[in-house]
Amino acid sequence: MNKKLPFLILLLIPLFTLAQELRIAKGNVTKGINIPGSQGDTFSIYTPSQYSQDKKWPVIFIFDPKGRATSTANLFRPAAEDQGYILAALELDLKSKSLDSVINTSVSMMNVVTGTFGIDPQQIYFAGMAEGAQIASALTLMNKNMAGILAINNSFVNPKFVNNQEPYMFIGIGGSQDYMVYEMENYLKFYDKRDFPTEIYYFEGKENDWPSSSVIYNAVSGFTLQAIKDGSRPADNELVVKLYKHELDYVESLRRTRNYYAAYENLERMEEKYAQFGYEVEVEDRMKDVKRTKGYSAQKRDFKQAVSYEREQQAEYEYLLTSDVMTQNFQNIGWWAYQMDGLEKLQNSGEKAKVDMAYRLEGYLDFLSRRQFDDIMKSNAGINAKIFISVLRTAINKQDPEAYFKIISLASLDGDPETALLYLEDLLKTGYDDYEKLYSIDGTLDLKFSEEYNAIIQKYLNKSKY
Repeated sequence: MNKKLPFLILLLIPLFTLAQELRIAKGNVTKGINIPGSQGDTFSIYTPSQYSQDKKWPVIFIFDPKGRATSTANLFRPAAEDQGYILAALELDLKSKSLDSVINTSVSMMNVVTGTFGIDPQQIYFAGMAEGAQIASALTLMNKNMAGILAINNSFVNPKFVNNQEPYMFIGIGGSQDYMVYEMENYLKFYDKRDFPTEIYYFEGKENDWPSSSVIYNAVSGFTLQAIKDGSRPADNELVVKLYKHELDYVESLRRTRNYYAAYENLERMEEKYAQFGYEVEVEDRMKDVKRTKGYSAQKRDFKQAVSYEREQQAEYEYLLTSDVMTQNFQNIGWWAYQMDGLEKLQNSGEKAKVDMAYRLEGYLDFLSRRQFDDIMKSNAGINAKIFISVLRTAINKQDPEAYFKIISLASLDGDPETALLYLEDLLKTGYDDYEKLYSIDGTLDLKFSEEYNAIIQKYLNKSKY
């Protein structure tokens, strides 16, 4: 009973910057804290159950691209509780505002947290996923004393502003089915060359997926152990043993699910991570055991072959897509649709290395075509070029409504209602159901009043306006 009491204690903290008092439930996430100077923006805070303002605490500022602060903070909560971190997560959809506005709001949040809670200025960390990882990385320019970045599925670095004399820790986490995993490895190499402390983790996930709480726990322990090595945090053998055991348990879970190659990779990282704490020999012995496991060699071979093939396909896809866009070759649209069908079949093949590779290639093609789409729509390109890239987008990503809208709009403006109606129906076949948006597509003033247009909407949504 007594063990649960700290989680129920409410801490009354004066927020001087806000001229108000805030009740913080230690051991729980408190959401909806106002950020001064912003237009109603808020953040969530987590303090460990043992939090006291008599002590200085490390803090992790967290950025989710969609502003899901509470759920994201809860992913970090087990690590924060066991390892003694305060968490502050921004409650803001990062795409809803300009980059400058997001940065300013983030800095205001940081000022509130560091000015209100007992924060150790030598242990300030940033973490984020996708666009959130880019924000987290950019904020290193605002705080020279920051100790580390935890970047998931993306990052950002400007070599001109990286001071080799002020190293911080870079921890990258890449989803095994996200094409950005290779970019994460490139960021790691960038920091390795400058002799910054680095680590990289992998998890079963796609673009815009957060890793599991267990993976985050192990990644945060990289900050904890590095702080102990640097002397920023007092040595704590009991905590080190706990962190080591947690990682071993994770490796064992991979081994029991026959992910032998992934288990070996994690042990390989642990060998260096825990060498200073006396675990190097034990980890090496476990690595040898995994290598002797039946199935390890085959998994390693499959992984290497898949990566080699993927590299070739990436280069070929980029060349062919650029060529088709330049020549506006509509005859090749079917070939791209065929490629997507092939990748979908591989995703359902059951062979892990090929499944992961197929998802990464799909994401890479989506990225390439989206980049071309955005560039052409912003340019003075003719209507044929804009229709071509829009049609290509629908072949590569059937779920992107913006490409369908462009075709419907451009075809309608070009006096081709048949094409507009065809892609209206194709859009509705994907399950799209934003009724009001269908009647506000640019350039469709006459078309949306037509019997044919309304009949298609009626067919799929069981209602129409005209």
